[in-house]
Amino acid sequence: MLMHMWILAARLSLAAVFTIAVTAKLADTNDLRHAVEAFGVPRMVAAILAPTMIATEFGVAVLLLTAPRYGALGALTVLTGFSAAVLANIARGRRLECHCFGRLSNGPIGWPTLARNGCLAGLAAIVASDGQFIWPLMALMSVMLILWTGPTSYRRWNARPGNAAAGLALWDREGDKWTLDRLLQRRKPLVLIFSQPGCGACEQLLPDVVAWQRDERITVALINGGHSADHSVPFELIDEQRASFAAYNITATPSAVLIDGDVNVVAAQARGAAAIGVLVGRAVQMSEQISDMPGFNRRGLLRRATVGMASVSALSAATYESAGKSSAAPDVNALEVDGAWLCNQTFALCTTAPCVPSATDPNISVCDCVVVNGYSVGFKSCSERAQSGRKVRSAFSTVNVNPNFAVLSCPSGVPWANCLDVECEIDPTNPAVAKCQCVTVTTGESLTFGGACETATCTSTIWSAATPDLPGSAQYRKGMKQLNQPVTFPATCPAPK
Repeated sequence: MLMHMWILAARLSLAAVFTIAVTAKLADTNDLRHAVEAFGVPRMVAAILAPTMIATEFGVAVLLLTAPRYGALGALTVLTGFSAAVLANIARGRRLECHCFGRLSNGPIGWPTLARNGCLAGLAAIVASDGQFIWPLMALMSVMLILWTGPTSYRRWNARPGNAAAGLALWDREGDKWTLDRLLQRRKPLVLIFSQPGCGACEQLLPDVVAWQRDERITVALINGGHSADHSVPFELIDEQRASFAAYNITATPSAVLIDGDVNVVAAQARGAAAIGVLVGRAVQMSEQISDMPGFNRRGLLRRATVGMASVSALSAATYESAGKSSAAPDVNALEVDGAWLCNQTFALCTTAPCVPSATDPNISVCDCVVVNGYSVGFKSCSERAQSGRKVRSAFSTVNVNPNFAVLSCPSGVPWANCLDVECEIDPTNPAVAKCQCVTVTTGESLTFGGACETATCTSTIWSAATPDLPGSAQYRKGMKQLNQPVTFPATCPAPK
């Protein structure tokens, strides 16, 4: 009886894996065809082979449920054929995109791919042999499972936010060698974007990469897992051995990581165009204020000392010019405007922040915001919003707006987070970011600076947003005008076609 249960579990597990693979491939047939072409298959043949693969895997899934032994033999055949193709490309030093599960996990092939196939082949062998060699096969599967998940888990642990970034030594198209230290020599936030030939989503992202590389406030490096025919990106590093992919636990492309000037990984890995756009926006937000954070580095200390001396000089000059006047100049750091307060101080900026539901309070969303110094508006007074230790309040500002920003409108009924004036806590390991306890809203339309104009992200991500009237924005404009401070609001995203 127990043996039959093991065999049934193996059948259902294998059928589920093939069903997921088929469903994911059907949702992304264009990228599948590109991936097949990257394996060296002619384009005309790839156009036929890609749907044939889907049909074959679907047939295997059906047979596993209706004729288990034949389904298991079919699974063994498919897994053996694919493993042979993977092994041949690894032997030639080519780490192509797997696309085995569509965009669910479309990372490069490698030894973990073979180990995963070994696990699945073990399940198929259990079903095909009717459990005759179940214990040796399970022992083999255990070894394959360790080889499959062990290195990935270790790399994921090392690549978690707050850890030191892994070293790099890659060459660009001109043959110049680039290390991580060289990439960070400008002390600007560094975004590493990982791509590879045959990745359709990567190709669609290239125009954005070109625009991001022109932004002087950040450094953006495109790391390609092979030589691409598209040379539109000015700065591209080649990593045919995928060493950097492994070091940063990149298992799907396009993906990106953000590294600060202290050579630490700042945020969790971003996958997909929308998430990468958010990460780049976060890098821009960090650019002007990281070096001013307490205890950042000697350069930051010198800068603060210089600013302090300049402030003393300016104050002395102002005092000299205003000598004999009976009234003091108005406080430009705290200005009340029509019931709101415009404050020049440290605050948490959440205009592009992605959020997740609180684990303890269903009415709260926890948002990843950035810590900024400058003018912001809120409905709490400046003293109430003043930083206290690691506690800080969120507020509205356009201080970080750049050409990559746009206002995305999300429909009514889609959950969003209201972060205005809420309390936040600065990350002790990275004072440039803060976790804010925002109020979850489930009614009414919302506007967010996040999402990179991808309307699909309205439902896939809880964004920090606001109602269409943008509370506080009118007071912000008015107050900034009184202080002769520039204000730049992002453009509205084009209507979806």
